[in-house]
Amino acid sequence: MADISISFIGRFWIYLISNIASIICSIFVLYYFLFCRKLRQSLHNHVVIIILIINFIIEITDISWILYYYRNGVVLINTSLFCRIWKFLDSSSYVTIAKLVAWASIER
Repeated sequence: MADISISFIGRFWIYLISNIASIICSIFVLYYFLFCRKLRQSLHNHVVIIILIINFIIEITDISWILYYYRNGVVLINTSLFCRIWKFLDSSSYVTIAKLVAWASIER
């Protein structure tokens, strides 16, 4: 099987297009959950709202840092502290979302 590799510019445009669509969808769904009284007061939707907020934070921070790396070929701030913060934010957010999804599954 041939190894197909996508260039950094190709990855940049794929991430950029999907990230713009994802941010628009996240804002729409968050707005709908937060401003529709019936959905907001429903107890089982609270976990979904928290997951959407965490996902929105990831889209704004983590994905934009990845886009910067793919566009320029270097990390946004080339320090050890920034890389550790980036790794911690990335790891902790995905673990938190996995735990919240498990909790929401059991709750329903």
